Amino acid sequence: MFDFIRRVFLSEHKKHHQKSLLIRPEFGYLFDGIPDEWVSLDLEMTGLNPKTDHILSVGAVSIKHKDGVLTMDTADALSIVCRPPVMPDTSTIVIHGLRPIDVQNGVSYNEMLERLLPFIAGRTVVGFCVDMDMRFLNALAAPYLGVKLPNKTLDVSVLDQKIRQKKQRDPNVFVEKKHLNQLLKSYKIPLLPAHDALNDAMMTAMLFCHLNKNHP
Repeated sequence: MFDFIRRVFLSEHKKHHQKSLLIRPEFGYLFDGIPDEWVSLDLEMTGLNPKTDHILSVGAVSIKHKDGVLTMDTADALSIVCRPPVMPDTSTIVIHGLRPIDVQNGVSYNEMLERLLPFIAGRTVVGFCVDMDMRFLNALAAPYLGVKLPNKTLDVSVLDQKIRQKKQRDPNVFVEKKHLNQLLKSYKIPLLPAHDALNDAMMTAMLFCHLNKNHP
């Protein structure tokens, strides 16, 4: 009991300290958790290194739990093309489908954050390999806000892995994580054109809803 109280106290103390470091106090709401609401997030990048690669596009879909049902708000979904400091190699068009002219006409990273942060607010961020996306996002958010994003995260591949591990008769048998496409096919979730940030965010949101509905 005392350990629980101590952890809660330390968590609140850390949150208060982080909030005090904000250089943009108007974003203080990021620290106000929103229960029963999530944001499915996906980023398309030029590569996998946040120090050398850049975000090209962002897709986000909100999810709410209301009256016992999880609902995706696709009408309010967010799709943003960004203008990176270095134009992507044309050979990567086949991967993300974004032409140089698309990203040249994209918004600045600060404009992207001004649209995305109110959308995320204090909600838990859901994603596939969400830690990677958060590293890229925090590389921009930290200098913009003064602190990294305080949001909790949930990786659908880890959620699925835990569910399948729990079903194992032999708890010593290790269950490996699956790729997003494998998970979507396993649960008969519609496959949308891949490597589009909004499509990937929507498919991840559908997977999250399915896992919570069938394995509460």
